[in-house]
Amino acid sequence: MMPISKTSIDNTVFATSVYGQQWAGPDGDRLTIALQLLQSETASTIQIDSLVESLEYTPSTRISSIIESTTDWRVDPDGQYRLIASNSSAIVALTEDENIVQWPDLSHGKSIDEEHKSAINEAWKNEVSGVSQGAYISQSQHVLAMPSRLGLHAQEDASGIIWPPRQLNSEGERISPATNKLDSSASILTWTRLSAAGAPSEFSLRAPLLGGISTVLVEFASGPKGVFMLADDEEGQASIDQEVSFEVRRLYGQDNLIHYGLKALLI
Repeated sequence: MMPISKTSIDNTVFATSVYGQQWAGPDGDRLTIALQLLQSETASTIQIDSLVESLEYTPSTRISSIIESTTDWRVDPDGQYRLIASNSSAIVALTEDENIVQWPDLSHGKSIDEEHKSAINEAWKNEVSGVSQGAYISQSQHVLAMPSRLGLHAQEDASGIIWPPRQLNSEGERISPATNKLDSSASILTWTRLSAAGAPSEFSLRAPLLGGISTVLVEFASGPKGVFMLADDEEGQASIDQEVSFEVRRLYGQDNLIHYGLKALLI
């Protein structure tokens, strides 16, 4: 898990990215920080697959509802705990209090090249507003597939564990709905790094700024394999058999919406 910066004050835990509260990173925002905070604080009771409903966000939440305005998420049925996002910076609080009077200063973090930061933010803005999509995925398709992909929900069939879920098996027989959950980690079978010039159009604006985009083919202990983008690999390189974990991050922009999904992180 990407280390978030946290501090506790009374009944509240505050969190930002490793870059401090002024920037959530090249593929993060308040939502991804909120998910990491929940996982780090309540992993035994709140799973990633349940967050879609309890956080009341959709996979393609409009940018304004997450980034540009204060968001108050209830994280349990009784409303004892809530997540509150600051409307002035990338800081999120998990709290029992009704209101937060003063937000702490968590501005110190990993150094940021302001020019690089601005370029990435501008690339996201332009990408979301309209970039030619090499492999267009409709919002309905994205939403339908999101729970299984975010929650790593898998199906069990005579042929083994199937992920991502599908309607029919290789014999053309209907498969029961997903009932299994894959492990939270997997091992790398192979990996590749797309050059800035060779990246799909969805990432054409950000790829040059990131020095290319890495992807990994991984295998879960229960058998299924999958391809994921790598996150936070600026200072490390993937290797065969290396273990990875998974986090929700921004994937790409489309139709004025942000698409979220799981990315792999080197362990």
